[in-house]
Order: sequence, then structure tokens, then C-alpha cells
Amino acid sequence: MKAEWIVRKGNTDLLLFFNGWGMDRRVADWLVSAWPDSAGRDIAVLYDYRNLSIPAWLGEVMAEARAVDLVAWSLGVWAAVNSELEKIDRAVAINGTATPLDAERGIPPEIFAGTLKSWNDANRKRFERRMTGGVPPKIVDATRSDRTSADQQAELLSLGEAVARFPAESTASWKFSKALIGGRDLIFSAENQRRAWSEAGVRVAEIAAMPHFPFTHIAGWGELFT
Repeated sequence: MKAEWIVRKGNTDLLLFFNGWGMDRRVADWLVSAWPDSAGRDIAVLYDYRNLSIPAWLGEVMAEARAVDLVAWSLGVWAAVNSELEKIDRAVAINGTATPLDAERGIPPEIFAGTLKSWNDANRKRFERRMTGGVPPKIVDATRSDRTSADQQAELLSLGEAVARFPAESTASWKFSKALIGGRDLIFSAENQRRAWSEAGVRVAEIAAMPHFPFTHIAGWGELFT
């Protein structure tokens, strides 16, 4: 996977932001301006989950950090769980589950397969409209991934194969402390998210008006950990 700094000031605390599938750092760069208070933490964004190993440099930073928090969005939730992270103090999942290909606890497999097969520039635009329903167009434009549709499709294929290959039950040494669910999520349905996190024993908070793209309904990093 790829990892890049979006806030790097030499702080002793670290926050990892596991981005959604198909995204790049543009969402994270926008969040730095929309949520300027990083609460004294350096922040790294991770994306492109064709390889689930974190870069060596980030592992070294994590080992030296006083505390490591984690925020994961969409398929980034599954990627975070399966990235063999060891030192996580607090973790919040947003609009995703640890069982992403599941008719009752994630995305129905036939929908996932259909998305993968038909992914192209035109269907990408339709997907973005479903993902960002109600989000101001200028924010959609500012956060849209610069990656090509073909590159996104290759990542989705890799993710589908990895989900099928990995055990359904998490082997991570840490657990999510909170799941934030959007009531208007058209990608991971709110009902499936509720079911998945209830079974996992994870505390849930729900924002009824929030679509799959959640960031215009959250005040900042600090709100996620309350």
C-alpha cells in the first residue's frame, strides 16, 4: 500500500488515516484544511491496497510513537484490520466493516462483482454520485481521486481476491473502539453496518443524514474519538 504524510511536525503522537478504495491523498489534503486541528498528532494517509504491507518507514515511526490512533473509511476498514498493525491505541471505523463482501454484514458479493466487471469512466461517475449524495460539488471536485479508472479497477480486483483469501474472523491484535455509520450510505448499507458491528461488540454512533462520503458531516478528528 501507499502511505504519505499529510501532517508532519515531529509530534510524538501519530494518526493513521486508511482511505477508501480507489482514492489517493486528495481527500486527506482537503481534510487538513477542513479539519485544521490535528490535536498535536502527525497524520499519515494510506491508500491503494493491492499490497497490504505498510511501508518500512511508517513502521519505524509507529514503533517510536507515544500513541497511535487510526481512522478507517469504507474498504479501508478491512485493509486496516488485515495490515498486521501492532501498536494501535484507538481506532474508529467509518462507513465500512471488517467483512466487506457479505450480503448481511457488508456489500453483497453480486454487487461487488458487478461493480468490478462494469467499472469504467462512465460508471465511475455514477458511483461517485451515489457515494457523495448531498455533498457540495466544489468539495466533490476537490477530493476526487486523480487515479485512472483502470488503476482503481485493478485495486478492486486485488481487494476482492484478498478478502476471499483471508479469514473472515479478524486476527488483529487490536479492535475498533467505535464505528460511525451514515444513515444515507448507499455503498455499505446502514443496516448491514449495524449488524456487523453489533456482532463484533463495537460501540456504534450514527448520523442519519450522512452519505458514504462522510467528511462533511463530521466536525474534525477530535469528534471521531468521543
